[in-house]
Amino acid sequence: MALRRKHKRAEQPLTVLVVEPRAGDLERTRVVLGEAGFRVVPVTRFDAAGPLFEAIRPDAVVLAAQPPDYAAIAVARRLRQMGRGAVPMLYLVDSDDPDTYRCCLEKGLCVDIVPRSGSGEELVLRLRAQLRLKAAVRRAIVPEDAGSAALHDPLTGLYTRAFLLELIALEMRRTERFGGTFSVVTGSLDDFRALRKASGRPLAERLLVYSAVVFGQTVREADMVARVGEEEFAVLLPGTPAEGVPDVMARVSERFALARLQVEGRVLRPSLTLGAVSYPDVVGTPVQLLSSSLQALRRAREERRGAGAAGMGLTV
Repeated sequence: MALRRKHKRAEQPLTVLVVEPRAGDLERTRVVLGEAGFRVVPVTRFDAAGPLFEAIRPDAVVLAAQPPDYAAIAVARRLRQMGRGAVPMLYLVDSDDPDTYRCCLEKGLCVDIVPRSGSGEELVLRLRAQLRLKAAVRRAIVPEDAGSAALHDPLTGLYTRAFLLELIALEMRRTERFGGTFSVVTGSLDDFRALRKASGRPLAERLLVYSAVVFGQTVREADMVARVGEEEFAVLLPGTPAEGVPDVMARVSERFALARLQVEGRVLRPSLTLGAVSYPDVVGTPVQLLSSSLQALRRAREERRGAGAAGMGLTV
C-alpha cells in the first residue's frame, strides 16, 4: 500500500480592514497589501467599519485620516473598545498634510501613523511590525489561547504593565520620527495595604476596581490607563508636555478627593499620591521611564510624610 503524504495546511493570510473614503486611494492600498500577501477587506464608509470589524474580526486595521472631521480617530476609538485594544491599527496620512499629522499625534489614541507613499512599502513594513509586536506581547505575558485578555488586568480591566511598556515604546518611536512629546503619570493608593490587612482582600480589591473606574472617567479618551503594581496605576498621556502635567494631576487628585465607595455599610474615600515624567525631558527605555515616574511618586509621598500632612490617605 502506498503511503499517503500529509501536506501541511497552508497558513491563512492575515486579514486587514482598510477604511478609505477616496476610491482611487482605496484601490491602490488594496493592491499594495494584496501583493504583500494580506487578505484585504476594503470599505469607503467610516460608519461601516464597526459592523465589518465585528463580522470579520480582522488581524489589523488601516484608517485613512483626513480633514475636515478626522473621522478615523473616532472610528479608531470605537474599534479599540470593540477589540479590547488587541487589534493593531494604523493611520494612513497624506505626506503633505502636517495638520493631520498633528491631530493624530495629539488625539489619535496612540495609534501609529504611516505617510502615504507611491510604493506603499512603508505601510507594509509598519503593518508587519505591528503584527509582530502583537504576537510578541501575547507570547511574553500569557498563553496563546488567552485572546485579548492578554493585554488586560483580570481584576480591573485596565491594560497590564507589560502592554503599557509596549505602548510607551511605540510612543517613543512616534515622537522620535514625527516630533512632539508625551508624559507618564503614576498614582498609588495611600494606605491600601493597611486596609487589606485590616479588612481583607475582597474589600481591598473592590477599592482597586473602583479606583480603576475613577481613573477611566477622569483622563482623556486618548490616554492609556494601566495597572502597574498591586495598588499602583499609570497613565500614558500622548502629546502632553511637562507643562501640561500639573493640570492632569490636579484633575485626577480632585476627582479622587470627591470619590466615595460604599460597601457593607462603610464609606471608603480613596486618596492618591502621584508622580510623573515627560519625554524627551527624561530619556531612557520604557522601563526606565515608568520607573522614573514611580520614583517621583515615592518622593512625593516621602515629602508629604516629612511635612506631617494630616488628613491624607484612606478614610473609612
